[in-house]
Amino acid sequence: KVDEMKHGGKKQPLNTSYMYQKEDNITVTAAGGVIHSPRYPNAYPRNLLLSWKLLSPPGTRIHLEFDGQFGLEEADNGVYDFVEVEDLSETSTIIWGRWCGQKAPPSLNSKANMLRVTFNSDDYFVEKPGFKIYFSMLMYFPDTEVPLSLEELDRTIAAFESVEQLFRYLNPNTWKHDLDKHYGLYLIPVSLPLVPVDLNRHYDDVKQYSCTPRNYSVNLREELRTTNAIFFPRCLLVQRCGGNCGCGTDNWNNGCNCRAAKTTLKLHEVGLNVRSVSARKSMLSTMIFLTHHDRCECECASQPPR
Repeated sequence: KVDEMKHGGKKQPLNTSYMYQKEDNITVTAAGGVIHSPRYPNAYPRNLLLSWKLLSPPGTRIHLEFDGQFGLEEADNGVYDFVEVEDLSETSTIIWGRWCGQKAPPSLNSKANMLRVTFNSDDYFVEKPGFKIYFSMLMYFPDTEVPLSLEELDRTIAAFESVEQLFRYLNPNTWKHDLDKHYGLYLIPVSLPLVPVDLNRHYDDVKQYSCTPRNYSVNLREELRTTNAIFFPRCLLVQRCGGNCGCGTDNWNNGCNCRAAKTTLKLHEVGLNVRSVSARKSMLSTMIFLTHHDRCECECASQPPR
């Protein structure tokens, strides 16, 4: 439970009249995140009372893991700095611990889908590096509640951006070991031995074929709508949006268009010959503007335009 034996087994009352106080609300997603003391890994300021309320979706839990670099001021007279973790629910509050000193607290899994982390620093001494906490979302399959459906789990995993995030989500207690031992999955073809697969590389490949800018060759006469001119070269490469929209979602191939969200006009030097009665048959160097797409987004019929 709470590591308060060093302080008489009791919480010390806080004099909040002189403190800077702030509370942040954080929605925990599949990608996870981090919170830390101000100025980490340097010494934190005095006279702070900060709290972070972490909330994950219904049917999930929250995993906290403290960084090994941990240091909060600790004194024998009961005046000290600390970080505290509370498990919040509609009916009760469980205090997981109140920690200070140089030893990092253990990792923990919430019993509900809401946690509060509180950091207090008094007006005496400070330490460094302070604290840093990684938070992530856990699947939860209790006997008394309905587990995540395959569709919900699929949407959750869609938010991951790396194999590490996936492993941390599936098994937060052993994810480091799993990542070192089984980096990627193993394919079992009929006629081939086990082959390790780099899933991060596969994910990068998928992102390249999603709705992103890529090189396209455009015909200058068609692009500039010019019928009385000849260009050299006849075509140029430009960045234009292309690729699929949200592969794996319900409407990824139904009414979704990959369009430009940000464009830029860029100058290109080309040769130009204009055909007219008085024009000489010579090629002149000139500058033309072509539109390049810098950022792309998917526009679907089921969603309002942004």
